[in-house]
Amino acid sequence: MSTAEKFLDVQTPVENTAAECVAFVGDNQTHGVVESVARQFFDEPVVRDGGSQQALEYLADAPTPKVLIVDIGDSSAPLTAMLSLTAAFSEETRLIGIGTINDINLYREMVGAGITDYLVKPVTEKALAAALCRTDAPVANASSAEPATAKVQRISIVGARGGVGASSLAVNLAWLLSQDKKLRTALVDLDLEFGTVALSLDLEPTRGLREALESPNRIDSLFIESATAKLSERLSVMATEETLAQQIVFNPEAIDVLFEALGRTNECIVADLPRSAFAVRERVFEASSIILVVTELTLSGLRDTMRLLTGIEEAAAGKSVFVVASRTGSGAGMAPKDFQRALGHKVDFVIPEDRKAFTQAANNGKPLVQMSPKSPAAKVLHKIADKISEGYLAQNADKNAQGAKKKLSLARLFKRG
Repeated sequence: MSTAEKFLDVQTPVENTAAECVAFVGDNQTHGVVESVARQFFDEPVVRDGGSQQALEYLADAPTPKVLIVDIGDSSAPLTAMLSLTAAFSEETRLIGIGTINDINLYREMVGAGITDYLVKPVTEKALAAALCRTDAPVANASSAEPATAKVQRISIVGARGGVGASSLAVNLAWLLSQDKKLRTALVDLDLEFGTVALSLDLEPTRGLREALESPNRIDSLFIESATAKLSERLSVMATEETLAQQIVFNPEAIDVLFEALGRTNECIVADLPRSAFAVRERVFEASSIILVVTELTLSGLRDTMRLLTGIEEAAAGKSVFVVASRTGSGAGMAPKDFQRALGHKVDFVIPEDRKAFTQAANNGKPLVQMSPKSPAAKVLHKIADKISEGYLAQNADKNAQGAKKKLSLARLFKRG
């Protein structure tokens, strides 16, 4: 028996000992992922071959675990199989299902029935780790536990008035988050008729975003992939140009489904939000973790920024809101200090007028920060990206450090054996 096998054998708890985490999986690939991730969260996880039936048999004779992971890939009625399990243990147990059906309706039915999470094969270590973090279940050894994975940053950007540069900010911010901060980012242009995100990046508009917002039941990972254009390895774009001859009927609930689907494969979502479509605008504010209001330092800009801030407070009180002044430096308008005094809110960032750099970027279909990285405007855009990402990056740095420390400890343990 190898050193590693001896260690794993010692770590296997006896049948009548309460395990923090128990898993039943039906294939070798999933077995390896579940065992690897579970050992990062729990001292003595139990990972066995099987499915829902084997899990039920286990629960009949053993104490209820805090987390139960069950492979239902071979079940013809996955929801029924999961509901049978929920009836076999207390409310304190968190149940995670693993299956082969990629259907947002099935996912929503499971979550609505009290099941903690549902993952689709092939399961990655990152997806399972995120699901375990969402269980909020205490780990066996709190001192060595990894911090929870940072939540997906949902950033919405809205202009107080047309032409103030909100879309330009969205494009540059998404590019910086993906290229400079190395975060997987989805850029979504929610102005389906007059959006300029695709045009600014010299991309062909994609198809499907309108359908997603009208019929959220169509949204799944395959749909997202078909409706997304890849600008780079870490940056994907959803943008369309719908005809003006037909009315677009938004389903506000689609925002939650869309953001949830995008959040499965991205760390940041940047939404360029039109001022129209009240119901969708309100839902986006509710779903956002950070809101950027872009304005010009004029009297009309002041009025409209006040109205937007009031609407944000009513729809999403307590969210992080930053005011960005754009198109400044031409000598017209109000001074930032006078503007923010009248606004009653700090002007957090001031992007200087930089016509040459913006024109060059627009003509080349590239973000300004890529075309003119040393321009005055680019410097401010970098500061905005730093501020937006600082909390997320700090939390993940701590997580990575803890993970590296734990792996090193295990390696030393195997070496000593």
